[in-house]
Amino acid sequence: MNYKKYLLITVLTLFTSLVLAEPVELTLQDGTIWQGETGEPISLIVKKGRKKTTVEGTLSRNSGQFIVVTSKSRDQVIFISDIDSISTKTNSSAQISEEVELNDGKSERKSTPKTTIKPKPKVGKLTKGVFLLPLDGGVGEIIRSTEIRQIAEHADEYGPGQIIVLDINSPGGSVLTGVQMRDLLFDIRKRHRVVAWVDAAISGGAFLSFCCDEIYFRRSSNLGSITMWSGNFQGAAEPEMNAWITQLEGVLAKTSRSPLFAAPMVIVDAQLSYDIDEETGEITYFNTTEGEHVLSDGTSVQVLSVTAAQAEQSGLSDGIADTKEELAVLLDLDEWNEIDDYGPKLAKDWKLLSERAAEEIPELFAEFGGNVEARTNGERIMKQIKAGKSLLSWAKRLGETAMYHGLGDDFLGQPSRIDAIKRQIKELEQQR
Repeated sequence: MNYKKYLLITVLTLFTSLVLAEPVELTLQDGTIWQGETGEPISLIVKKGRKKTTVEGTLSRNSGQFIVVTSKSRDQVIFISDIDSISTKTNSSAQISEEVELNDGKSERKSTPKTTIKPKPKVGKLTKGVFLLPLDGGVGEIIRSTEIRQIAEHADEYGPGQIIVLDINSPGGSVLTGVQMRDLLFDIRKRHRVVAWVDAAISGGAFLSFCCDEIYFRRSSNLGSITMWSGNFQGAAEPEMNAWITQLEGVLAKTSRSPLFAAPMVIVDAQLSYDIDEETGEITYFNTTEGEHVLSDGTSVQVLSVTAAQAEQSGLSDGIADTKEELAVLLDLDEWNEIDDYGPKLAKDWKLLSERAAEEIPELFAEFGGNVEARTNGERIMKQIKAGKSLLSWAKRLGETAMYHGLGDDFLGQPSRIDAIKRQIKELEQQR
């Protein structure tokens, strides 16, 4: 190797080490401190709810709250709070080394020293906060994406890795709205820990719970009956039902729950049972009744809905908590650390607005149709126009829930009520 080429490699090596090799110190949940540097091959055990996975790759970034581990296939963001253990890879492929050619043609290999792990007492100080959002009502009609998006954006202000708790009490709701919320929640889960705390979660409420990282029940809770109905409240056709089961299976799989829970919660003739290994606690599921514990025998007149005790034993839930303090223990927090009342205030304001809409919109529709007191025809038209514009204003404020108040905008291929109101306002304006 000539001198110029050697000099170039030396400079590039020095530049890379200065830019990429930054010291890193990570404090894990149990107080253990890991010390290393970026560019170092590492092996992690990552815990998400009940599931533990191994991640191997190169530590390429440390933000303080999460790290980025780069493998051959992708970059993976891992929150420090989810790391169960971390170690430097000690095999030959994991050890970083550089070979420098000297002027006399000899080579010298330098290896990075092994990192050390030293224990640190747990001090009890929380490194993250809890953001609670009560969700009480029908999915789509009362529970909507807007508040979920807003609580996530509020948590974003405090950095990634926050805990968002959705306090769910829902009798069901719209499948289409639930699917929209699924995509939103999956996106939020990329940067925060999203937890469902179930009071009652039926149909759309259960689907919403399954979209979260973890599910915790109150002792009196029940969850399930994720049926699908057509527009005339008849059971959906078989192809639609099968497609819905497939969607639900995908959601369950993404949250490390058995996809076999899907079919029994949608159709009555599906079976589900499970065995529990006495030594390891591992659960094996069956889409038959051959397991020791039978949840659905396929002959019931109702689809599957589980209690808190059934959900915990079958591995569907992550635990039972009736109070915030009990939930904090299950979330591995030293105490319940709710950052502020932003979420409860969001829910309260939205509930009041919904109640106002339920009272005012029917009256506005009547006025828009001409049911007004007026001394002249011109006065009547002016009041009709005013009512029509108020309806449009309500539609904007209600967002995706406007269709439940007769203000749908091209929903499921139906004629847009909003367009009809706008046309009628123009016609009234021409009559003035």
